[in-house]
Amino acid sequence: MATTCNEEMTDREGAGFAQTFLTSGAGVLYALLYTVLSAVASQFMALNSQAGIPGLQLMFLVKLVQTLAVAFFLPFFRPKLTTESGRQSLLLVLSTILENLGSVFQYMSFIYVVPGIAFGIIKGSMPLASACIGFLFLKETVGVVDGFGIVLNVAGVAVVASGLITENTSSTQHLTASLLLPFAATFSRAPNLVISRSLIGVQKVSVLTVLFYADLAGAVVLLGLTYWLETPVWAMSAQTVGCVIALCLCVCGAQFATKLSLKTEKAGITATIKTFTIPLAVLLDYVVQSEFPSLLKFGGVVLIVFGTGVVAVYTWWKHRKETLHKEFMESLDFNK
Repeated sequence: MATTCNEEMTDREGAGFAQTFLTSGAGVLYALLYTVLSAVASQFMALNSQAGIPGLQLMFLVKLVQTLAVAFFLPFFRPKLTTESGRQSLLLVLSTILENLGSVFQYMSFIYVVPGIAFGIIKGSMPLASACIGFLFLKETVGVVDGFGIVLNVAGVAVVASGLITENTSSTQHLTASLLLPFAATFSRAPNLVISRSLIGVQKVSVLTVLFYADLAGAVVLLGLTYWLETPVWAMSAQTVGCVIALCLCVCGAQFATKLSLKTEKAGITATIKTFTIPLAVLLDYVVQSEFPSLLKFGGVVLIVFGTGVVAVYTWWKHRKETLHKEFMESLDFNK
């Protein structure tokens, strides 16, 4: 009998530890899920572009699938689709605009530079931008350890950018696009992270509500831009169709993962953890496209990855400590 009780207690303790582990790192895990899906999506974007599918058309298809996915979940979760104030409406409009601009700039950059290097610039520079904007508008501060990780990220971005410039063998126009598009993505996505954090994490607006307006507006606008600026290609081979479907599903999953991460994590922390996309994209560049960065670019990537690791581990440890403290205080139950 005593043995049975001990086994039950051990099982409960094990289940409690697993629950604490997942709860403490939920935001981190969602951000890490984003890194995997986004790195894979970048390769499909590059492959589809090489197959002759225009970039804006690809982004339209992505937004269309995202809109359909959100519409599928709406009847189940029934989120409130209206805002509660004029300020909230303004933030929702800004989030919609910046979400679509960031997506277009990010995925268009993969046409001019391999995804690993493009992500090196985008994800490496976002933590500093997100942390600064988050401090200005949400008064969210970053600790010493997190700040150290962000500094390493910025140093890594500087090294990667200098590698692009010194090793450039293409035209000046191509080099300019290789640098400007990733930085444009950064300065669209960084403020959007902060706005999304404010809406989802602070004001408790539903993830589905934020995505509904962003994806619907993006699909409509991108369809018009596709016919205005490009010549759409609708006749595709079976392999290309498969790559397009895989791209849409990966980007859709990555978008949901980002927004869910922002429910519990600060914008600067989420942006820092998402830089794990870089080593994954570099690895896939080598596997899929037989491209590997030079020693200079690789050194910058290593700096970014190390800075990301510091922030990710410290963030999970801090949340786990807070969760364990809360559970301990509840177990004392002073009201009894």
